Amino acid sequence: MVRDKPGFEVNRARISVALSQFTVPLLSRIYQAFDGDMVMAIVLGEIAHRNVGAWLASQENPEAALDDPDLRTSLMRPCNALSIAEACKLPRETVRRKVVILIERGYLYRNDEGFLYLTHNVGDDFVDMTAEIVEHLLATARRLESLLEGLPTPLPPLRLD
Repeated sequence: MVRDKPGFEVNRARISVALSQFTVPLLSRIYQAFDGDMVMAIVLGEIAHRNVGAWLASQENPEAALDDPDLRTSLMRPCNALSIAEACKLPRETVRRKVVILIERGYLYRNDEGFLYLTHNVGDDFVDMTAEIVEHLLATARRLESLLEGLPTPLPPLRLD
């Protein structure tokens, strides 16, 4: 457990700062990517988890198969606004409004039965952002490991880029 690590108690403030150096820019990037609508980001994220999370959890399932229009829907787990509202603990009408915008943006589509699915190109707008987030996450993880081991770990100033 993290709390049992030698550096946890002595570096709690540094650990908090290291985490905020990751989370604050992350939240800022998400805020910008969704024009200030954090709820829309949550809704899209939950739909993505529902659609492809379980399927992609297995390394044997290639991501490229999701690009095949004939396979796509059969590989994804369907969902609807009600299930997303319940999962996110959001009002159903709020989720419905966000879904309409996400469909207009080309991130989602609704099939004939009314189920929601990610579009083929949903991730295209987020490639650069994802790469930056992964870089920051890995750097944060390394910093946290050092702090938890009680090693001297300089923390740069908090940046909001």
